[in-house]
Amino acid sequence: MMHGSSGPSHLWIRVFAAPILLAAATITGLLAALLWGTVGQYVAWVTVGAPVLVVLGVWLRRSKKA
Repeated sequence: MMHGSSGPSHLWIRVFAAPILLAAATITGLLAALLWGTVGQYVAWVTVGAPVLVVLGVWLRRSKKA
């Protein structure tokens, strides 16, 4: 018998949750830069830079394991 958390219907959430959140943050940042003026520029720096920080963090974590 399969439990709810290990079923195939919940597997996609574990795989795609982080990329979907990063994509949503990036889109929000790009729109903020276009629509919100000066405040939007600061929001854009944070949200568009988030994927870069995530990749850097994963890369550093993997290089420490090796």
